[in-house]
Amino acid sequence: MNSNNNNNNDSSSEDDINVYETLTKLLPANELLPRKLTIDIDVKSLYPLKPLPQFYKTYVPFLEESTHRHCAITETAISDENRTLLDYYDENKQNLVYKRFDQLDLGKRTTNDRTYFATLIANFKKAHPKVFFRGEALFDQKLTSYTFDQIQFDSNFESGNLFCAFKKSENVFDLIIQNDINTRGNTQWFFFSVTGAKAGQTIQFNLLNHLKNGSLFNEGLQPAVYSIKDNQINGTEWCRDGFNISYFKSPFIKEYPLTLKKKYYQLRFHYTFKHNDDKVYFAHSYPYTYTNLLEFLNTQLDDQERNQHLSRKVLCTTLGGNTCEVLTITSNSLQRRAYRKGVVFLARQHPGEPQGSFVMQGIIDFLTSNNPQAEYLRQNCIFKLFPMMNPDGVVNGNYRCGLEGSDLNRRWKKPNKYLHPSVYYAKKYVKGFSKERQIILVIDLHGHSRKQSSFVYGCAYSSQVKTIERVFALLMAKLNPFMDYPSCTFRIENAKDKTARIQLWRELKINWVYTYECSFYGQQQKHYQIKDYLNCGVSICNALSQIVKDTSKEFTNQANVPDIQQQILEELGKMPQTDDQDNGSDSSQSEAELSDDELVQLFQPKTYSTKQKNFLKQQEFNNKKKPQPVNTKPTINTQKTSILQESPSKNSDQKPPMSSQKPKNTQYRIQAPQRLKQIEQTKIPDPPLMVDKSVQTDDWMYRQWLIQIGKMKKQQEYQSCTPTRNIYKSSSQSVTRFIVKNNSTKNDRGRIDSISLVTPGLQNKLISSSQQRQMMRYSGSNFMS
Repeated sequence: MNSNNNNNNDSSSEDDINVYETLTKLLPANELLPRKLTIDIDVKSLYPLKPLPQFYKTYVPFLEESTHRHCAITETAISDENRTLLDYYDENKQNLVYKRFDQLDLGKRTTNDRTYFATLIANFKKAHPKVFFRGEALFDQKLTSYTFDQIQFDSNFESGNLFCAFKKSENVFDLIIQNDINTRGNTQWFFFSVTGAKAGQTIQFNLLNHLKNGSLFNEGLQPAVYSIKDNQINGTEWCRDGFNISYFKSPFIKEYPLTLKKKYYQLRFHYTFKHNDDKVYFAHSYPYTYTNLLEFLNTQLDDQERNQHLSRKVLCTTLGGNTCEVLTITSNSLQRRAYRKGVVFLARQHPGEPQGSFVMQGIIDFLTSNNPQAEYLRQNCIFKLFPMMNPDGVVNGNYRCGLEGSDLNRRWKKPNKYLHPSVYYAKKYVKGFSKERQIILVIDLHGHSRKQSSFVYGCAYSSQVKTIERVFALLMAKLNPFMDYPSCTFRIENAKDKTARIQLWRELKINWVYTYECSFYGQQQKHYQIKDYLNCGVSICNALSQIVKDTSKEFTNQANVPDIQQQILEELGKMPQTDDQDNGSDSSQSEAELSDDELVQLFQPKTYSTKQKNFLKQQEFNNKKKPQPVNTKPTINTQKTSILQESPSKNSDQKPPMSSQKPKNTQYRIQAPQRLKQIEQTKIPDPPLMVDKSVQTDDWMYRQWLIQIGKMKKQQEYQSCTPTRNIYKSSSQSVTRFIVKNNSTKNDRGRIDSISLVTPGLQNKLISSSQQRQMMRYSGSNFMS
């Protein structure tokens, strides 16, 4: 921790405090006037959405883990041809059984060679965003109904993202996932439904365009499954099911860019339906939608006991028109309010990581309960919670980005007020909160698709294991059976420099700033259930209560560390040194982002970055710039040709104009001899030299030609040697060149150290006595060049 109460020398500190004060006020104790607590559930999407079933009515019982079964379905051979998804559509368009919108012309190609097969573009130039697909606007979007096929797909609901489906055989279907809005990739999350299957029918699903080159599906992870009829009959909620699961390289290359020929990855799994006329949902993990969050907050605010400790404010309105909420949880008592520490939690910056929302729900549910430790935390801390930072991405089924097409967790260094409003106002809110009181803990909640267990990313400049940044992480691991401390990493990566973790750690000088990751899979080859994610949130609060307990002020150095922290530090000192290497990094965001020339067409000028503004200036300059003629260096032959062209011939019948008359053509030419015409055919001469036509004769022409040759030779001699200063001595027969050297480092033009004489062709010969006397004329300290 820091003893300076997180003093920050930011120039916008007053602005941060004003934003914080306008957005939130602590509730007065024993408020008498009634207030509206519930939240109106108003979910705004770029296209119409169907309602989902009431998930999570109860979290128990869950289905047991499905065993891995084997199916006799024959696998289709995969070719290694470099084909795109558009090529696949051209070959299999007769097998299309589902596309998300009826207006989509999947076979259309764009003229600029940027045909991203599964991308929808949202244009925010006007007040109401319009959705485009390969240059054509989509208006009355609706699902395409295919009555000729028994199996029907659907993804036109909140967080759904199935783009199209093809029937390869009776029980085999190829599926393509929709890219994140305004990107050309980011396909890992999936959520869709299937109806029309018969009881006992086994279907193979092939998802063709996954992004990452590694996945937990090869280690035992199964898709999340929800059956409507199973829920009605047995009360079963979301479970893990499926068999014959594999994740491997797809034969299709990515569209960005085609020259690199990077390939997608393919997920294959089988599922056996249990009921006739059932509707079954499939997802990468247990979904948690924006509607689920609003419904949960309403249950908290409707509870007369819980709502005494909970206050909600609208932080901002997102690009898509949804509201981003900020919650305040603390005790209504005025006692020790000025001494309470600050704690901040964030979740769902990445919409395709619903684990963060379940952990956040566990934290909120615990802190508003009547548990003694929760009451102790409310009396000693003020909690600021941002439960869903990216509601637009959650609503529209994105995996990693918002509607602006960028990763919000890479925009914390300089967030744009209009493109990233949730990050912009959340950062100002937290910085204003740090001016009011000391913040001791910041946790950003995420999900991880390539590692098991739960763990944290922390910040530390030193690789030593006995550091204060590791204390709270180890304490959480001791109290949380689902957390694995050896998987934790404490380092500053350049690729993650703009994340919330690193930026808040640097700007607010807080030791305990973590990114808390929960696996999509589980721990020790066993799946996490929803209640396990909820318990992770409770464990974080239990660890925090151990730190806050019996401490009235924060320590400043290890000599004043409270007992619990001293014990953790001693235990850390006994641990072996680690290299803090992480092998589960996400893919490069820059690969999937649209180019600058595409982005400037989608947003208003006030949202442009410096790079995009420079791009527009360069584009305008290139449009105004006219092509300039290429000036070639004159050679001896071209000079000779131009002189001959300008010189009159004795045998010519044409007479030059009188000096008193003004010729109509100022560049008067006479016909060149026949021999020179052949030269003109082989070499194009440069623009001719302008000479006095009153003295043009053949003899004059020859003399001029000799003079030009002499000048060219002199210039070549001069360029071959690079003296400090050159002094020319004129002579009718020869030219003597003096080289003056000044070895002094000072800027003294009058100081001459030595003078050497160089005669063309006699550079290595002895100097005559007359030339030596000539050298002496230029010696002295007052010589000026």
